[in-house]
Amino acid sequence: MGNGNTNTKSSKRKAVDLAIVNENQEIQEAIRLKAYELYLERNGAAGNEFEDWITAERIVLKRFT
Repeated sequence: MGNGNTNTKSSKRKAVDLAIVNENQEIQEAIRLKAYELYLERNGAAGNEFEDWITAERIVLKRFT
């Protein structure tokens, strides 16, 4: 039988999980925006989307680590 701490632990775990998800979404959105900025800096020229995304990841993740 539990001592009542199970609900508290579960609530704390859910809050931590939600914070992680929110941070991940924030990072993904920042990467998307940066990749789009890089695309615009290239005057919208096609063909370098993957490179833009990788560069954007590198730039953004430096801010979050």
